[in-house]
Amino acid sequence: MASTDDLELTLTCAICLDVPNPDDAIETSCCHQLFCLSCITTVGTCPVCRKTDFQTVPAHFARRIIGGMIIQCPNDGCTEKVTRSNLTDHISNHCAYSLLGCPDPKCKDMKCFRKEFLVHLIKEHEDVLMKNYHKLWEIENIIAEKSNQSSDDKTNNRLFDDRLDKTLNKFGLHTRLGSTGKFYCGGQLDGGQCSCCNKRCGLSNGCNCSGCMLLDVQKRRLPYGWFVNRDGAATRCSEMEPTKFYCGRMVMKNNPTTDGYCGPDNGEQCEACRILNEQRHSRYAQIWS
Repeated sequence: MASTDDLELTLTCAICLDVPNPDDAIETSCCHQLFCLSCITTVGTCPVCRKTDFQTVPAHFARRIIGGMIIQCPNDGCTEKVTRSNLTDHISNHCAYSLLGCPDPKCKDMKCFRKEFLVHLIKEHEDVLMKNYHKLWEIENIIAEKSNQSSDDKTNNRLFDDRLDKTLNKFGLHTRLGSTGKFYCGGQLDGGQCSCCNKRCGLSNGCNCSGCMLLDVQKRRLPYGWFVNRDGAATRCSEMEPTKFYCGRMVMKNNPTTDGYCGPDNGEQCEACRILNEQRHSRYAQIWS
């Protein structure tokens, strides 16, 4: 019988030599080696068999095994052990030793453990809490209503445009469609900060947070590996250039080195796809439809 160490070795990414996240494990079509999605998109040749014409598919069986593996919380001071599939939820919502930052700009440099964060809010922001506490229950009620919908209701909702309907992203924030057709919640951008915008998600155009990008992908029912760039155009990496996004639009007429098109398979990128390339690993690494 294989030991836990042998199992982890079998499920190790051949690039970073670590076990992939449960939602990030993929295998190649050439040699069926396991990789992290975020690792394999940085190379043009398979690191194992050296082929260049490979494709990647989700390693569903490996993901189930990885998700069930027990791991200790990496936060200093925490002794909890959870499954890998529950680790993100544990750190985000339950771990007493997770560091939280206050959203108030006056407290931008303040970080404290979860167990101390409520004390800070009550001490420094009691007025804000008292004025807005009812909004928490509004969000919870909306989530509860959506979770209690029948499967037919949920299917019908996906067929309607969300311009008039309030939609929640994965962070529980209300989102609306902007002028680019992308979803925006107005919250602070997560992941790496942008040099191209005001570091907010929308409200009407530009970059959006990972929660709203996930809605962009889901609501448009985009194929595996596609995103939506800041101009609102669906974009993906090609087999010829597996690390570069292209939207295929004619938006580069003034670029003499191109035929005016972004890609669609290789060559120059439009500015929106170039920016998406920079954000792929820092903000959108876990988003695939």
